[in-house]
Amino acid sequence: MQMQLATVTQKGQVTIPFEMRNLLGIKPYSKVRISVHNDAVRLESTPDIMDLAGFIKAPKGMNALKAREYMQTHYKRI
Repeated sequence: MQMQLATVTQKGQVTIPFEMRNLLGIKPYSKVRISVHNDAVRLESTPDIMDLAGFIKAPKGMNALKAREYMQTHYKRI
């Protein structure tokens, strides 16, 4: 497990060290998930919706409304 020390600013902000951002694939302006469990803080990267663009293809012949309905019934939200 990799560990580094960071300083909390007056505003309560912490900078994630460069190596850890790269390891987690965190890019500028991306969102991260922060949780607390047993006095420990956990930081996780979250997928960027733009990374998913083009990932799911609607079946041919479907208009946008039917494609949306299809995706809502066949794919799980993340």
